[in-house]
Amino acid sequence: MKELRCQSGCLGSLGHFKNKFSDPIEQGQRHSATKRAVATGRKTVRALVRKISHSFLRRTKALIKEQLPKKDDRVVYCSLTDFQQTLYQTVLDTEDVTLLLTASEKCDCQSGRTRRRCCYETNSEGVELKKLYFTYLTILRKVANHVALLQSSSGTSKNQVETYCHGICKKVFQKFPDFVQRCKDEAFEALSDPMYSGKMKVLQKLLKYYLQKKDKVLLFSLSTKLLDVLESYCMAEGLDYSRLDGNTKSKERVQIVKDFNSSFHINLCLVSTMAGGLGLNFVGANVVVLFDPTWNPANDLQAIDRNIH
Repeated sequence: MKELRCQSGCLGSLGHFKNKFSDPIEQGQRHSATKRAVATGRKTVRALVRKISHSFLRRTKALIKEQLPKKDDRVVYCSLTDFQQTLYQTVLDTEDVTLLLTASEKCDCQSGRTRRRCCYETNSEGVELKKLYFTYLTILRKVANHVALLQSSSGTSKNQVETYCHGICKKVFQKFPDFVQRCKDEAFEALSDPMYSGKMKVLQKLLKYYLQKKDKVLLFSLSTKLLDVLESYCMAEGLDYSRLDGNTKSKERVQIVKDFNSSFHINLCLVSTMAGGLGLNFVGANVVVLFDPTWNPANDLQAIDRNIH
């Protein structure tokens, strides 16, 4: 609200703006606001809009919608590979997942309460069941993207959830020693092998199709570790590509975008969804692939809208 006052010279002093506009609006937006406060806040918003309408020029995409090329959205369903299915089922067969799936059933002790609110509030290691839901959802999501994502990163994590997650993955991989050994001996080949990811098999066909047509492709992923996997694949296939993520410096970002938009040789850019959705315009792109959608669809939409026109 203070920034709004600074941009407009018609809202008086800071004290006046705070008393007349800022405070009533903020009080009306609070979770504990009374009906009167909510009504006052909405009334104040309308008054503020009328006050600044002559000072601010607002333009939305609707004004140029007819001038933009038609956007074709497609959801491509990718089946798990045999190895992914086996690994996925191994995770589902763990003791923790069994506890989670039966948490809503009546407890064995005949208390009448559900298992998660009675004798099974924690697992065998003392971790509360409510903390396990997201942990296993994350693990299964990784399996669905690429099984290599379950491999623990070097070093120890300060996050207890991540540490526990790594422990689970380590136990799961004990049943797949051949894969673990290949990741050690042939890490590059293992990461770039589509047999470990149904999505990679589909991506392989998509990239071949689009790059042969000289389309400019943006490949988005929420996970930077997954970007590493995708980068290994691109290197194995000998593709010319660029990469932009949260670790890319500001000056380098500008150059990467400039090269992608103007170069005839670089038709593929690997982009972190959270980094690529902030103030960057890949105006040269005409194809966007979301390999790893975020939990919040708004982040994906923002990335697409900011990078393709």
